[in-house]
Amino acid sequence: MRRAEISFVPLVEYQGGGAAATLEPLSDHLYEYRTLMFQNYGAGVQACYRGPRLYDAEETKEAVKEIIGWYKKYRRILNSDIIHLRRPDANDWDGIMHVDPQGSEKALAMFYNPTDRDITRRISLPLYYTGLTDTASIRREEGEAASHELGRDYTVEFDVTIPARGYTWYVVE
Repeated sequence: MRRAEISFVPLVEYQGGGAAATLEPLSDHLYEYRTLMFQNYGAGVQACYRGPRLYDAEETKEAVKEIIGWYKKYRRILNSDIIHLRRPDANDWDGIMHVDPQGSEKALAMFYNPTDRDITRRISLPLYYTGLTDTASIRREEGEAASHELGRDYTVEFDVTIPARGYTWYVVE
């Protein structure tokens, strides 16, 4: 089993940095808080939250419950090996894909968009390490799955739309 990585999330100031280095009040920084949780849990990183509370309003509590519920549902695949799909450069999408040939979810691909506009790209997923050989069932988040034939190089190509300054994820079964 892969060793979990650790990250510190400064909900309140510690060791300097001031207001720019904190997320409090959490409800005023909900986008940043959700994104940080998604990126950490999505990369298999177990975070140490530095502060007196995990939420400060009902909407913050619901966001925490949603991300933690997502992590618990996909814990096995999110703690599996990672393949980097594209090097981040802050000019276009970047992404990672977890793979686990023994699990029911063979892969979980996460895509990020740092730009201020929605983008759609034709992306090739390398599915060799999933153990799949002929077809893959792929669904966006909790949507309906579609069957895709693997190429001779064990890849699948499909269009991915990523919201501006946002993220999306796909499950491969």
